[in-house]
Amino acid sequence: MVGMAEYRIAHNPVNLSTWALGSCIAIILFDPYKKIGGLAHCMLPEPHGIVDSVGKYVVTAIPEMVKCFKKLGVQEKTLRAAIVGGASVLKMSFTSVSANDTLGGIGLRNIKKAKDVLHSLGIPIDVNETGGNRGRNLLFKPVTGEVLIAYVKKPDWL
Repeated sequence: MVGMAEYRIAHNPVNLSTWALGSCIAIILFDPYKKIGGLAHCMLPEPHGIVDSVGKYVVTAIPEMVKCFKKLGVQEKTLRAAIVGGASVLKMSFTSVSANDTLGGIGLRNIKKAKDVLHSLGIPIDVNETGGNRGRNLLFKPVTGEVLIAYVKKPDWL
């Protein structure tokens, strides 16, 4: 289980999962040859000040996971990626501030930053299950590369 603002690297027989992805984004890195995978549950695109947790931010989590993969003998050119989450799950009941400037925009900014960082590292995105207005749970199986996603039923009050 990978909690919010955390990341983990695993290989067979360990699966990785995370729950309650709303505006947060899950970033999965996977080496299909060595069957090693990593999962980060990032809350924000980038820090504004001191980095309190590497896994909390897209711009710190991805390079840190790549560094861990390299220590395990994985070459960066073999990595594949999946991104999941980045939804706008909160109903905005006020009109003076646009959703892009508040919590609703975090998901979109997380998606963009994840794509930008992965692109800059030359890591292709094989699965892109992002956006929308519903939360997600996911299970990642490093032995097969499968990403299983379940949508969370949205309560009426949101």
